[in-house]
Order: sequence, then C-alpha cells, then structure tokens
Amino acid sequence: MGPLRMTPTLRQSNLLHYGLLFAALFIAFFWNIWGFSLFDLDEGAFSEATREMLANSNFAATYLDGEPRYDKPILSYWFQALSVTLFDLSEFSLRLPSAIAASCWLLACYRFARQQWNRTTALYTVLIMANTLWIGIIGKAAIADAWLNLFLTLTLLDMWRHWENPTRSLLLRVYLWMALGLLAKGPVAVLVPLLVSGIFYLIQGAWRRWLAAIFYLPGWVLLLAILTPWLWLVYQDQGLGFFQGFLLDHNLKRFSDTREGHGGKLWYYLFALPLVLLPFSAALFTLLRNLRELCKDSLTLYLMIWLGVVFVLVSFSGTQLPHYVVYGISGLLMLFAHNRERLFRSWGLVFPLLFFVLMLALPWILEAAAGSSRKLYEREMLARVWDVAGTAYITASIVALLLTLAVIFTAKLERPAKFVAIGFIQTLFVFTFFIQVMAGLQQQPVQEAAAIARQLSDKHVIAYGVHRPSFSVYRDAITPQDRSPEAGDVIFTDADNLLKLQQKNPDAVLELLFSKGGIRLVEWRDAKPAVAN
Repeated sequence: MGPLRMTPTLRQSNLLHYGLLFAALFIAFFWNIWGFSLFDLDEGAFSEATREMLANSNFAATYLDGEPRYDKPILSYWFQALSVTLFDLSEFSLRLPSAIAASCWLLACYRFARQQWNRTTALYTVLIMANTLWIGIIGKAAIADAWLNLFLTLTLLDMWRHWENPTRSLLLRVYLWMALGLLAKGPVAVLVPLLVSGIFYLIQGAWRRWLAAIFYLPGWVLLLAILTPWLWLVYQDQGLGFFQGFLLDHNLKRFSDTREGHGGKLWYYLFALPLVLLPFSAALFTLLRNLRELCKDSLTLYLMIWLGVVFVLVSFSGTQLPHYVVYGISGLLMLFAHNRERLFRSWGLVFPLLFFVLMLALPWILEAAAGSSRKLYEREMLARVWDVAGTAYITASIVALLLTLAVIFTAKLERPAKFVAIGFIQTLFVFTFFIQVMAGLQQQPVQEAAAIARQLSDKHVIAYGVHRPSFSVYRDAITPQDRSPEAGDVIFTDADNLLKLQQKNPDAVLELLFSKGGIRLVEWRDAKPAVAN
C-alpha cells in the first residue's frame, strides 16, 4: 500500500474545523480586550495591585493603594505582572493573562470531549463555551476567575480519567492542578473537587477508592511543595495578617455574610444561571426534563454532580455574583455539545431573540432609570446614556436582531448550528458595542478624572467616599482613602459624597477640576475646621 495522503475533502474539513476553533477562541477572549476601560471594582483592584507590585518590586504579597490586599492569592498577579513587563501597562496587557487562561480552559475541555466522544462534539464544546455570555466576560476580565476555572476544570477532568484508569501519574496531576488553583483563588479549588468526587464515588459504592485517593501522601507532598514557598514569603511580608484576612474575612465571611453589597437569596441562581448561559439557556431546561434518563450514563452523572455541588454552594453563600456559578458549568456545556441534537429545540431560540430586543431597548431603559434613581451619582451617570449609545449602538442592535431572525428562519442550518451562529453574533455585539456603552457610562469619567489628576504630580490626591481602584491605575499612583480631607488636597469623589463633604465643611472653598457622569475631582483651596455632624 502507498503512503496515506490527505484528500482535498479531508484537508478542507480540517481547515474548517480548526478555523472555527481559532475564530471562537479569538473572538471570545482576544477581540477588543484593549478597547474599553478597566471596570471597577474587581478589574481596577487586580490591576492596581499588580501596578504596585511592579512599582515596589514586591512579588511576595499584594497591596492596594498602599494597604495590604488580602482578597486573593498571588498567581494571577504574577501573570499580570509578567504581561505588563512585556507589553507595558495597558488594558491589553492586564487582560491578556485571563484570555490565555480561558483559551487553555476551553482547549482542555476540547481534548476531554474528543477523548470521551468524538471530534465534532469536541468542536461544538468549544463553540458553545466560547460563546456563552459569562464565559466571555470572565475570559476578557483582568481578574483571577479564568485561572480558577482552568485549574478547577483540569482537576475534575483528571479526576474522571483517574476513575476510568487509576494511575499514580494522573493522581499526582490532580494534586498539581489543585495546588495551582489554590494559588489562583483559594480553598474553592480544593473544596469543589473533593465534594464532587466524594459524592460520585459514594453513589458508585467506591468510597474506599476515594479515601485512598484523597489520602495519597505523595500528592499532598507535591501540593505543599508548590504552596509553601509563597506562603512563607507572604508571611515574611505581612505576618499573620494575610492568613487572617484571606481565610477568615474573604472566604468564611464571604460565604456567611454579604460583601460589597452583593447579597442574594436562595433562588438567586435560578434566575442568574439562564442569564449566564445565554444564548444556550433553553438547553438547560430540556436537559433537566430528561435528567433521570441521561444520568444513567456515569459521565453525565459526574458532570451534573459538578454543576449541582457548585450551584448549592453558591446558593447558600451570603455573597452572590453571577460568575460564581460559572465554576460549575464546564461539564454542563460539554453535555450540551454531546446531546446537541436532543437538547437544542427551536423554542429555545426565543431566549437570544429576547436578549437582542432588550439590547435595542437598553438606552431607553437606562434613561428611565436615571429619572427614578434617588442617588445623584446614578442620575448623572445614566443621564449620559445617549452620549455613549449613539447611532452606532442603535444600528448595531438592529443589525444583530435582524441577523438573529435570519439565522432562526434559515433552513440551511441545523438547530445546534443555529444556536452557535447566534452565539457568535451575541459575542461580537456584546464585546464590541454593549461593552463600550457600559464602559462609557461607568468608567470613562473615572479614566478622564485620573488623566487630569496625573498632571497634578505636586498635589496630594486622595479618594473620599469612593473606592475605584482604576483611578489609581490610570493616574499611575497610589490614591489613599481619606475620610477627613484638608485644605490643599485634591479630592476624587462622586456627586453624592461631594455634597456630604460640603455639608460637613460649609466654609470650604472647593474648586471644581472635573465633573462628568457623577464623578467629581475638586481641589480644596481654603477651609475652616470641620463642623460636627
């Protein structure tokens, strides 16, 4: 027999396959990551802590506006610092590590789906995951969540491989991923895998195998060998403060109490999960209706336990945000891909259709919200909606809506392909037009105020009543929080807090340096002692 040659048909098939794979990853995570301001609070805080890390050459611990930051471990800051060192300080360099982590996350799922099912299912896995709304948001954000999702996914997928074919190398790899997850986000990187695997092994009647795996001494030695050097360094820098602040305040209290106003109810994620899964939300309801039958397959059961564990944990948490539930959806989206012919129904196309109708109506909705808000900052911020959502946004909304309708009614595409095509439309629209409106409203005034403050290098600039770390990033300097400003200070604040400051100091002469969208930058020219409250 002669050598095997690639036929034109096979070559074209491979070109389409890998072309779609590349396009999905690029559009989801790399497209336009440079094109909009850093968002407060999370992006601003991570970015400013990274900037201070480089400015102080302190790579052991993180600080935010000069104060110790205990929120997260160190790994994502190291990657951001490396990126900024290579490409200078910018939105692109700060977000690039998350884009790379998210791409690796999806490629890990691609490899697993190809091993478990087939090449086409693996491609659909990436096409679905890349165009899921909240995965796109996480993959473009300068925060630690893309790294956590990568290491959580690697841990849980290797746990399944170890169930199928128990080897020491796989078990060591599980402990490696958990160690890196701990360095990226903390105890959740261990808690979720232990609960998922424990429940699955118990159902399968193999709890002795599970105990042997979790008490595998070489694995714990590897995990501690990875963690201990950094733990020692952060202890040398911050003493017990980091351990108390991180473990107690930012983990146990975040679970038991509401933080940063992000409270919720037990039913919060019943509504948040369909939003997170857009435009593929309807497949969840179809899957749940057929759950008993589908879970006869052991892998499906395992992946659904993964979702269930995360869903229960975040539902009972005192602090609730939509992206928390993303920790559990990787396996769910792989099931969407595997059962695509069964789960994607025509009625489910109403979800993305309603989304684009809402996007078209968004400027009018925000305009109405501006009139009803009791806070001056919110009224001024939202009142600028037509300054940032002009003709281009309205035109893009209409085009996206019409393209969605065209995809829905075309007979040339099968249902799964229709959902994926609409996913591409959604991803391009959200991260080209919608994101510009949100950044223009919330962050553009902060960035412009920082540019003015940056020119005042001889002045003492403080923040009063606001916590927007992106101001420090764009100003390229620490901005301390100060509850008692004095004459000579340049004060960064918002409209509501400026009124409070004026009420406390009625004789102060405050020169307005910048005012836009509810953000204020003033210089205190003259003052008398503050009056009592």
